[in-house]
Amino acid sequence: MVSQTETELASKSAIPKQVFEREEGQLPEDFATYPELETWAIYQSYSLDPDSGWIQDSICHMVPETGFKFLLQKKNAGKGTVYLYLDLVQFRPLPKTRFKPKKLNVFVNGRKKAVVYSERSKPFPNPLEIALEPSEYPDGKIEVELIPSQNVRGRFWGIWDAYVLESQESIENR
Repeated sequence: MVSQTETELASKSAIPKQVFEREEGQLPEDFATYPELETWAIYQSYSLDPDSGWIQDSICHMVPETGFKFLLQKKNAGKGTVYLYLDLVQFRPLPKTRFKPKKLNVFVNGRKKAVVYSERSKPFPNPLEIALEPSEYPDGKIEVELIPSQNVRGRFWGIWDAYVLESQESIENR
């Protein structure tokens, strides 16, 4: 559940953010809530980490096999580095569960910026932090594309939310 302070901060801030919500005309399988994902995880013998980002609404957009693309708009593009944060859904296999490692490629404005691995023995850092130089988003547009590896069938990957901060300390001191 989102605290009132986090909600007020998110709504009053000029921070470019993407909170994924169910909208009319979208496929039902594009979205999942924490309880829905938790139920699925139990049947797969996985545990599910909670929505851990700055904005905690417990609704995620699932990433189809073909990938998922969304846009963040940064007004007043500054001259310094900004930090893109992607709060990804993270499943952890339970002991003795068969688990094949999975990979998610992260592109920003068409350039590969990160590769996230879901492995049995090592969780990935979440939220994922990606530093962006001003030359990487000259018009203030930050187009993010998430593409799963070929061995991922169905919708294993998901994203709770995404946001851009002008300093790393902003998230650490929230």
